[in-house]
Amino acid sequence: MNSRTCSRNRRTGLAIAVLVLLLSAFVQEFVPNQGLVVYGATNGGVTAEVIGSPGGMQGDDKVTVGFQIENNRGETVVVQGMKLTINGSGITVSENTGSISIPSGGVQTVSFSVNVAKHADTGERNCSFNANLKNVAGEDLPNQKTLEDNTTFMVYEKMATDGVDSKTVAGVDISHFIEPADGFVEGNSNKMKIEVYNYGNTTIKNAVVSVTLPEGLSIYNGSNQAQLGYVSVGSRKTAEFPITVQSGLESKNYAIEVQVLGLNFMNGDVVAKKTFYIPVEGTGSVNSNNIAVTGVSIPNEVQSGQPFDLSFNVKNMGTSDLKNIKITVEPAEGIINKSRNIFIDNFSKGASKAYTVKLYSFDGADEKSYPIKITAGPAATSEKDTAVGVTEYATVSILSDGSGAKKPQLIVDNYSYGGSVVQAGTDFYLNVGLFNTSGKTLTNVKVSLSNEDGVFVPVGGSNSFFIDSIKAKAHYTKSIRMSSKPQAEQKTAPITVKMTYEAGSGDPLESEDIIAIPVTQRSRLVVDDIVPPMEVYAGQQGSCELEFYNMGKTPLNNLRVNCEGNFDVMESNSYYAGNMESGKSDSYRFNFIPREAGPVEGTITFTFEDGNGEPQFLEVPFSFEAMEMPADDGMNMEDPMEEKHTPWALIIGLGVVSVAVIGGLLFKRHRKKKLDAALEIEDELDVEVAESHEAAASEAGGAQK
Repeated sequence: MNSRTCSRNRRTGLAIAVLVLLLSAFVQEFVPNQGLVVYGATNGGVTAEVIGSPGGMQGDDKVTVGFQIENNRGETVVVQGMKLTINGSGITVSENTGSISIPSGGVQTVSFSVNVAKHADTGERNCSFNANLKNVAGEDLPNQKTLEDNTTFMVYEKMATDGVDSKTVAGVDISHFIEPADGFVEGNSNKMKIEVYNYGNTTIKNAVVSVTLPEGLSIYNGSNQAQLGYVSVGSRKTAEFPITVQSGLESKNYAIEVQVLGLNFMNGDVVAKKTFYIPVEGTGSVNSNNIAVTGVSIPNEVQSGQPFDLSFNVKNMGTSDLKNIKITVEPAEGIINKSRNIFIDNFSKGASKAYTVKLYSFDGADEKSYPIKITAGPAATSEKDTAVGVTEYATVSILSDGSGAKKPQLIVDNYSYGGSVVQAGTDFYLNVGLFNTSGKTLTNVKVSLSNEDGVFVPVGGSNSFFIDSIKAKAHYTKSIRMSSKPQAEQKTAPITVKMTYEAGSGDPLESEDIIAIPVTQRSRLVVDDIVPPMEVYAGQQGSCELEFYNMGKTPLNNLRVNCEGNFDVMESNSYYAGNMESGKSDSYRFNFIPREAGPVEGTITFTFEDGNGEPQFLEVPFSFEAMEMPADDGMNMEDPMEEKHTPWALIIGLGVVSVAVIGGLLFKRHRKKKLDAALEIEDELDVEVAESHEAAASEAGGAQK
């Protein structure tokens, strides 16, 4: 009987343990995760901002946490002693040793590798980035010795088998298309289409996309917000905004900020922002990018007192119409106009117009070269307006007609500088040829070179040189090493050549010529390294993104990016960035589908026109490995998009059934004990009755005997 009782006790305990484990599994399955909040940090002239929303799932290795550091100071900054700290146990952060140098206005990216333990506690962790700031001499920066950025790192619970990702992440990519494709123009005919792509693994609910426009641009007859509703995983939704460009706007790239707001499956906030730089061709600015003075024609030599013609063309090099352009011809003193020298015209896109101005010199004018200035720019509307534009110079040599006393004259008859243009920031040799036009020997000749803006300075000497004598009708050539200012504006810069000398009488004489040298700036497109995806499988779509910057001093015109390689694409990977101003940055994302396992190789090509209108290109190759798609074992086929709700009714029902079963077992056990006791009492009574009957029978038998 004791053996049977022990067996029943073991069975009862086992049933209770199974029910407790079942209830615990249901409760753990439906514990909700927490959302992620990221805080940006700004510290003086150098700023750091976290890239994306840092986080990882239990058991994840090499989770990348990146920060973008921007140097807004006026000097090169060295960032060193970089450290990432994440609070709590179960998190291991790799070190990032060394240092990086960031020039003024530059941006660099640093990253850390994070390992999450399999049993790390889920939820938000405080995350901080710290670094020390130095100048190039290794000294602390004044007013800013350190750099700090505080954010959060989210640890997600791993609720699936290995190889099946159950982490819920809302991922949003924003792209844009504009009409006209080359850039906005004045008026109401512009459109901006925003495409929102959900590349995460949770539906985005109640999605709203909004645009923030800069001054001069506005929404035409509509709202700056659009409702997208539900954006399911892997789907795309678009919104279109009509844009008005006001009259007289400056031609340049304008920043338009796009923001997407919504909710994830746990009703946590989903926020995505992106800034697009849209080229606008306005009528309020004229520069070397959209107008040019070409085809200048003028006689090399003209007899004094005789008229001559100056002819030239003005062409609209931009992609939109130009209105109220003022063209002015300004001759040097000694030459006057015989016809109209100021014109105001409109130019349609690509149009060119020809102009001719009649000029003549005074009788008895000095025999020398005379500069003539040609300017094309916007007509100023008030005295406060500053008319800017493009300027070209033409020169003509005036010869004496032989009347009156002829002065001995020294002129610049030729010059060269080693090519068609001079690169800003480089040295070159300026060869100046002098010609004594008179019939006398000139002595004590001093030649001085000067320019107003300090664009050119001599190297290893002064801006003047001395010549003992130049014989009659003789030439003299001097080579001078010059340096051009690195920050020089891209234009044709004049140099004044002033000459003082003596003839036989000993009286001091002087003459002055102007020569012109075109200066150009070097185009410099810098592209960040491509970070390959952590895992990519054959036949599965992946994507990569990179940043690129215009670190030159001139715009990159008609910039276009494309990607090709040994992979397939679902849509075009071509991206038109338009005109990219100096110091601006942009990003390029491309999608790909590996055809087979192995190396995935390709080339990203940047094509653009430099400040001289010459086509340029830059190719960036890349390579990474694609893996075979793992076999599907059929396990865990539950749709991760379906929202999970806690089944409280089922849990309560199971609890009631558990209590009932346990109570029944205990009652049955108690009743069995009472029944066994009653049976034992009954057995004892039966024995006593039997013994009484036997005694009575014995007594009766003895009496009969």
